Amino acid sequence: MSNFVSLNLESRETTGKETNKKLRKIGYLPAVFYGHDYPEGLPVKLEERPLTMQLRHSHWETLRIDATMPDGKMEMALIRDLQRDPLTDHILHVDFYQMIKGQKVRIAVPVVLVNKESCVGVKAGGVLEVVAREVEIEVLPREIPDAIEVDVAQLQLGKSISAKQCALPESASLLTDPNEVLVLVAEPRVEAEAAPGTAGSMEVEVVQKGKAKEE
Repeated sequence: MSNFVSLNLESRETTGKETNKKLRKIGYLPAVFYGHDYPEGLPVKLEERPLTMQLRHSHWETLRIDATMPDGKMEMALIRDLQRDPLTDHILHVDFYQMIKGQKVRIAVPVVLVNKESCVGVKAGGVLEVVAREVEIEVLPREIPDAIEVDVAQLQLGKSISAKQCALPESASLLTDPNEVLVLVAEPRVEAEAAPGTAGSMEVEVVQKGKAKEE
């Protein structure tokens, strides 16, 4: 499971586009803190560098945060939304969501494939295809996993792994459809060679074991 990281949230007394631009210029990010005790949302700001350093090594969706609030109170939180500049990828705004000890939280957890290089289905000529990149679970804050690892080493040609086959934390309940396919090894598809005298005819895709489709 992921570790808690500490972030200091400071009071943000004024809001708006121009104010937010000024904050970013001095190394701060505008943010809002939501939750049971913050139903209207509390405008806050935080230093950009500590957050970006943490995001280099973690999935932001599952980053568990110990937040020091402007009044000095400590709160557990998740990042619910992270807005980025589409051109520079720089963070523009953050939405934090309060977690309460002992109460489960709904969260989308990234799926990470392991042992791809030793997948038996791929070695047999198949193509490893990722169908879903996350699963949604309900789990206690202390057991939020950084990611759901799916071992594909023994995944055979033509077979798949579904959400119900994932190993989840003890307190977790699966919210994603249990039968939703996460990853599969597809039969390779290749284009049939045109017979002499049939140039320009419709191309036909056929399944040919052990030979991958050329892109």
